[in-house]
Amino acid sequence: MPEIPNTPRDLSAGVIAVLSGGPFDQTNPVEVRDRMDQLIRDVNSDPYVLANSGGKGLIFKLLPDWPYHIHQSEWPQICDKLKLLTASPLILVGHSNGGAAVIDLARCLQGAGKVVDLALTCDSVFTLNDNGDPYKVPSNIKVNLNSHVIPTAEWWLLPFPFGQPNQRETDQSLDGILNIGLPFAEGGAIAHRDAFYDLAGGDGTSGGYKYPELLLDATLAALRGDTAEQIFALARTSLQTLANEVRIAIDFETTNLKITLQPAGLAPAASSGLPAEVAEGLRQSMLEVERRRLGGLPKTKAASGH
Repeated sequence: MPEIPNTPRDLSAGVIAVLSGGPFDQTNPVEVRDRMDQLIRDVNSDPYVLANSGGKGLIFKLLPDWPYHIHQSEWPQICDKLKLLTASPLILVGHSNGGAAVIDLARCLQGAGKVVDLALTCDSVFTLNDNGDPYKVPSNIKVNLNSHVIPTAEWWLLPFPFGQPNQRETDQSLDGILNIGLPFAEGGAIAHRDAFYDLAGGDGTSGGYKYPELLLDATLAALRGDTAEQIFALARTSLQTLANEVRIAIDFETTNLKITLQPAGLAPAASSGLPAEVAEGLRQSMLEVERRRLGGLPKTKAASGH
């Protein structure tokens, strides 16, 4: 993790919102939901955040029934709440339909003049109440890290919807956007989970987490006021370590930089993902599956309050 500077920054009005996917919250793996909550706790236990927020940490309880992370269907209510707050700096994190809802939420806030300092979108899949294209990033998002699954031959073991690269809404550029392509050699549903879970550190170990905590580190960097270039450099280091550990070649693309992070010790090889035209055909086919999944199940909140 990068050295934390001592430069103070007022975080007393800062907000973090983490959005889960699925037709309702319990359809998400418990380890994903738990890690979303832990991400908020880890941000708010960071010494820099505590020192610059009067010991309170960032605001995260935005709706009464959701103590930590919030289900993606609530994004209009979150927007209403954030319009009443200063909410600066503002961090938005989402996985699956929650990734799409992060873009919806930012677009909703744009009309109120609200800036999103960092949007972390992990394998975004559309929601049924999108207010625009969930892969087109509005201009009020300063920095966007967007992970997306690249399906491999193993994807067929457990087919599941998957996301795609993002671009700017206004000019289709990648300014302030980093797309992270992940060709996990595992079933589609597991790969979809890991597009968030592995970037949050993966499984816990006695010394912490198995992989670098990119989502936490990027959030703390944004809260310190780091530039997009600094955050992307941090991401490149973390993703290279992930490539080495998982033994996959990770696609890394932003403005004027498109590279593949090869696992250390392996000869450079072509992507292990399926051909682009095959992958796009699968993605389109899975969109209808996702429409049925979202539309065919009741949307309820967990009895636990999640």
